[in-house]
Amino acid sequence: MEILSTGEKIRRARVKRGMTLKALCGSEISVSKMSTIENDKVQAEEWILDLVAKRLGIEKESLKKDIIQEVTDQLEKLSENMFTKTYEKDVKGLIKVTEHNKLSHQTFLARIQLVDYYIEKGKIEELNVEISNLYRTYINIVNAETQYLYCLTMAKYLYATSEFENALVFLNYLMSNFYTLPDSIDQEARLQIPFMTVSCLVYMEDYDEAKKYLPYVKELLEITSNDATKGQIHLLYCLISTSEDLRESYDKIDEYLKDYPEMHAKAKYFLAVKLLEKGDADRAYKEMAEAARIISPEKMSDNIEMIMDAMNKFVGTGHYEEASKYVDMVVNAAIENQNPNCVERAYYFKGILLAESGNYNMAETYLSVSLDMLIKKGRTRELAKRYRDLANVYYKMDKKEEAIRYFSMSIQTEAHV
Repeated sequence: MEILSTGEKIRRARVKRGMTLKALCGSEISVSKMSTIENDKVQAEEWILDLVAKRLGIEKESLKKDIIQEVTDQLEKLSENMFTKTYEKDVKGLIKVTEHNKLSHQTFLARIQLVDYYIEKGKIEELNVEISNLYRTYINIVNAETQYLYCLTMAKYLYATSEFENALVFLNYLMSNFYTLPDSIDQEARLQIPFMTVSCLVYMEDYDEAKKYLPYVKELLEITSNDATKGQIHLLYCLISTSEDLRESYDKIDEYLKDYPEMHAKAKYFLAVKLLEKGDADRAYKEMAEAARIISPEKMSDNIEMIMDAMNKFVGTGHYEEASKYVDMVVNAAIENQNPNCVERAYYFKGILLAESGNYNMAETYLSVSLDMLIKKGRTRELAKRYRDLANVYYKMDKKEEAIRYFSMSIQTEAHV
């Protein structure tokens, strides 16, 4: 992506038209003056821009934009199109431009957008790298505004990596300064702090604490024009509330997130898990089916962690038949995502569900592969459970020696945890 200064725009337009400096200047401007303008040593006065724009046949407003304004406009434009195929490449291009021109503040803003993109896409490996780059940029431009942006971005990052307690460290700091943040941070931006706080607390299932921040979240709902934010707020209402009559919020989630399929599907997965916890299996099944319908197959691997969480809840609570409808989708998405942890868990779920259906030979295969992948992580309680699961399969296959061996390994592993 190429962004030009005012002087460079003039020079390129002039050369493209085969016009000399003298011809462009005429009798009104000295050649030396125009040379310094083209080389960005001085800024052109308004009357010069009027004259140059007319002679070059281009818009004056396009000439007036300097590099900072061009970058700012491009960042704003990109922020509205995060789901385009070239988004990542375009933001990285802007970062190169800003670094080349030593525009640290603009580099910082561009890196935040790239972090937000990686969070949305679940690209954890890239996210870990970029969050380090963001810090290196931040430490050179620390002020009240950049501190707010950095802390909020760190909270989003930690939220995305399921480190909710650590995310709350940054959010609590921002909340303690909520009413003293600089005026450049408008009310909607401020209210992102309690909004993120509630999101973390909901994930931690600390609903009573989350309710304390709901007045802030209600205010955000009233002032924001962002449908995605509105939909997510109604989702929080559904997850926090103990009321049985939440039809309006359910409808609002569908209304506001209909143009954001990935967010919409995530909301449906969260609702499915919540309904399952409340014992409303029929509605949970319906929301799970809707989530699978909404999200496109090519987006499935980008959202594998979310799908794994839902699968874990369905399998963990004994809803095997319903989970079996989606397990192949989960396995394929995990393989496509190329995340070893996700592949291991997907194979495990597949093995458990095969065992529940009585297909013990295939269950042994999937559970063995999953176990081999997990062993590389070391001795953990999770590993002990996997030994027991495989022992149970061998017992049902009437392979008693293998069953005893794996039960023993489970006990030994537990003893070393």
